[in-house]
Amino acid sequence: MSESDDLLEKADAFFKRYRPSGTPAREDVPVLTEVIADTDAKPAPPSSGAPAPGNPAKAELNELEQRLRQSILSALGPQIASSLEEPLRVRLEEHLQSRLAELSTQIKADLEKQIRDTVKRAVDLEIARRRGPSRKT
Repeated sequence: MSESDDLLEKADAFFKRYRPSGTPAREDVPVLTEVIADTDAKPAPPSSGAPAPGNPAKAELNELEQRLRQSILSALGPQIASSLEEPLRVRLEEHLQSRLAELSTQIKADLEKQIRDTVKRAVDLEIARRRGPSRKT
């Protein structure tokens, strides 16, 4: 037990070094009522995104803002993606159906032309063969 008592005494001495009085400093932990009660304070200038080196409270607020922004984006990201996914899928499907119909019509026309050309050549060859010189026996 003496070791734990010694450790507690050292911890208390450490804390007393940074808090000479027994009351906590008001700036250490802001609470909602303090923020609301302070109505004559000027609004903070917009942050540039970089933490201020001389003001740890502002740096902590900037860090909190970044974490909050990331948390909101993480939470809303899947919902945004799903709300965009369905309309995008429908539009892509419409475009693909339209292009496939055009392509199908073009392929059909090309195949019919190719078949007509092939049949015409075969008929022309057969006519030429039958009109050709007679066989000598």
